[in-house]
Order: sequence, then C-alpha cells, then structure tokens
Amino acid sequence: MIEVVGAYDIHAGDDLYARLSTLQAGDTVTVHAGTYTTPGFYEVTWAGTAGAPIVIQAAPGEHPILQGTPNQNVINITGAYFTLDGFEIRGGSHGLRLRTVSNSSIKNNVLHDLGDVGISCNFEENCDTIEIRHNEIYDTGHAGTGEGMYLGCNDGSCHLANSTVANNYVHDIGGSQGDGIEIKTSSYNNLVIDNVIVRSNYPGITMYGFQGNHPPNVVTRNLVWHAKADNGIQVAGQIIVTNNVVLDSAANGIQSKATAGITTSDVTIAFNTIVGAGAACLKTNDWAAGTNQILANNAVYCDAGTAIDVNGGAGTGAMLVGNRGLGSSNPTAALSAAGSVAADFLAAATGNVYPAAGSPLIDHADATNSVTEDFNGTARTAPLDVGAYEVTTATNPGWIPVEGFKDPLPVNTGDNSAIGGDSTPVGDPDGGGGGGGCCNTGRRSPWGAALLAASVVVGLARRRR
Repeated sequence: MIEVVGAYDIHAGDDLYARLSTLQAGDTVTVHAGTYTTPGFYEVTWAGTAGAPIVIQAAPGEHPILQGTPNQNVINITGAYFTLDGFEIRGGSHGLRLRTVSNSSIKNNVLHDLGDVGISCNFEENCDTIEIRHNEIYDTGHAGTGEGMYLGCNDGSCHLANSTVANNYVHDIGGSQGDGIEIKTSSYNNLVIDNVIVRSNYPGITMYGFQGNHPPNVVTRNLVWHAKADNGIQVAGQIIVTNNVVLDSAANGIQSKATAGITTSDVTIAFNTIVGAGAACLKTNDWAAGTNQILANNAVYCDAGTAIDVNGGAGTGAMLVGNRGLGSSNPTAALSAAGSVAADFLAAATGNVYPAAGSPLIDHADATNSVTEDFNGTARTAPLDVGAYEVTTATNPGWIPVEGFKDPLPVNTGDNSAIGGDSTPVGDPDGGGGGGGCCNTGRRSPWGAALLAASVVVGLARRRR
C-alpha cells in the first residue's frame, strides 16, 4: 500500500525550492504553471521509501518551468523512491545531476538550453534501479561536452546498474562531444529501449561494458538517425544489441571495439537494420582477442561502401551469419547480397525501413539464432526475417519512424514466463509509476524489464550460460 503523508500545492510566487528541500517520505508536491528560478547552487535529498515514495509532479494539463542559473546545475539530487514528473527544465549547466540515487523515476520532462549535460549520474556515486522514461532532451552543451544523458563515470569509479532508459526523445545535441545516451564503464544490467535519438554529435547510443559477473546490458528497439559526426551505436562488450534501426550515420552504423579497458567479449549484434553510413554499416575492432561474439541476421545497406568490416578478425568460435545487404564485407562469408534500398524497403528515404513485398530479408534469417519480437514489439515466427522487423502485413503495422517520441509504445507479445509470468509489457507507458513511486509497487521493476529483454534473445543468449 502506498502511503501519502503530506500533499502540497505550489503556485507561481510560492517558494517551490524551500518546499522541495524539506520533503519527507510519503510527501506529494503538485506544481502549477509558472517559472520557478533556482536560488543558484541547489541540492536536495529526497528520501522516500517503498511504501511511502516522494512524488514531485506537474499539475495535470499545466506547464511548470524549473529555471536554472548560469554555471550551476538546475538540481543536484540524492535520494531513493522518488518520482520527478512533467517539468520543463532549462538553463544552468547540467539539467539534473543525480548523486546516490536508487529506486526512482524521472519521466515526462523536457530538458533544454543547458550549458552541459541533460541528465547525469557521474558524481563518483552510483545510480541503481532507476527509470528515465519519456523525457525530451535537446539544445545541450552551450559550454561543455553536452551529452543528452551521461550515466556513470568515465574511469568506472561510479556506475549505472539495474536501470531502464526508455522511450526518450533526444535530439539536436551539441557541445564538444554530444553523445545522445552514454552509459559508462562498469555499468551493468541496464535496458535501453524504444528511444529515439536524432542528430547527436557523437554516437546516438554509447555503451562501454564491465568486468565481473553481472547480467549484460541490453540495447533494443531504438531509432538512431543522423548521427552527425560519429557512429550511430557504439559498444564494447557484455552487451546484447538487437532490433534497432540506425539510419544515416556519419561514421559507422554500429561499431563494437575495446574501450576503457573493457574487452569485446560476450557481445551480440543481431537483427538490426542499418541503412547508410559514412564508413561501414557494421564494424568491429579488437574482436580477435574476445570470446562469445555473435554478428547475425542484420540488414546492412551501405551500397556505396562497406557493409561489414571485421577489422583484424574475430575471436575463436565467433558466429558471423545470416546478415544481408549491400556493400563489401570482410569476411565475405558474413554477408549475403540483397536487392536495392528502394526495392527492399517500403520508404527508406523517409525512415520507413519495413521490408517491402518480395524483399530478400523476408524468411532468410539464420535459423540457429532467434529473437521473439521485433522493433515494433511484434512476435516473430519462423522462418524469421533479417533485420529489425518481422513482416506480418504488407504495410508497417507499428510506429513508423519520425522525429519525435516512439508513440504509441510497442507491446511485448512474447512469452514472459522466464521472469515469473509477469505479463506487463516492457513498453508500459506508465513504466512503474504505480501511484507515483518508481519501483516495487506491483509493476515490473527496471531489472525485471532488463531480464525480459535479455530473455527474448532466445538463441543468441544461449552461449553465455
């Protein structure tokens, strides 16, 4: 049972920040329309509990603005079991800087006009079991690196774990670097799903990896479009990358390489659709020294250049099978030829890379590797299709890529019995709100969602047991 202790309504002219500094477990703050400027450096601790979470929310239908001050983060947050829902957050340096945070939710916010990062957790303290869902982030990096999200520490001294980054729209990211979603070294068991990243400067999604015995990170069902100066998706190892659509990257569409001391072992890149890249659609580096590597059933269309570049070879027993597309391939056996971009997809020029009737992607996936769903959350049935989509109708039955949120959210139609039979879809738009608290409130927790996403990679995960 969720306990509500104090319920506070804040209106323009009230001292919002004084109220936010005194919240106790079970409090709810409803903020009405207005611009609320921080007093400069501002830091809070929101210590909710599982039974008495803290909720800070916009009033229904209203638009409160949290306005930062130059050279200061808008809010630094320490806490547990809190939800921050529905605000415009602008100005200042970092929009939201998380310190030690757990079992909490940041959702339905718009963050922009920032000197540096949109949402960060890189203060040498860990974030664990958090949900970052349905936020829009843009216009970052006026005076810094400018990532949309920077989660974990560059040297691995802090991490993000057991968390979900879902259904966010990150676009037009600036600064000296400007990754869309970056999750740093030592982070593990995180699910990055259903996000749309458009015109990032550095990679749309950057994932490093970890050492030790943890569940892998999972990157699935995301759209990365127009990475301006780098790769679409960049990963190291200890990761599953499936059912993503990557379009028009300046460098490689998807690349795996050793980074920050993390090897390229235990990496699966499968059932993705990549169209157009300045370098290669798929590229690997440093795989020769790794183990448990799968590059399977990807649709890779870089007809003017390189479809697959396994630079330096792959590790013993690596599985490079079932990929189809256009462009050169090293090794040649890793790729089967396709037709053309115009013929094989419905409307690739506008982002609709659902396979057209007669596409060689249909029914040609390697049968030894399988997933249970596609980019739309549609159930896959044998014989499976190559790439991010399973063709079930003549036209795309799901969300057609556009610049904006991936709405409505797709629904997982696979068997959820692997995590105890909880049938709540991964794409649940409420995502664990459950009366305002983040987690353990009768809905799937973020780590349950990650286990589900990993379980859908049926054949691909088998070699890690």
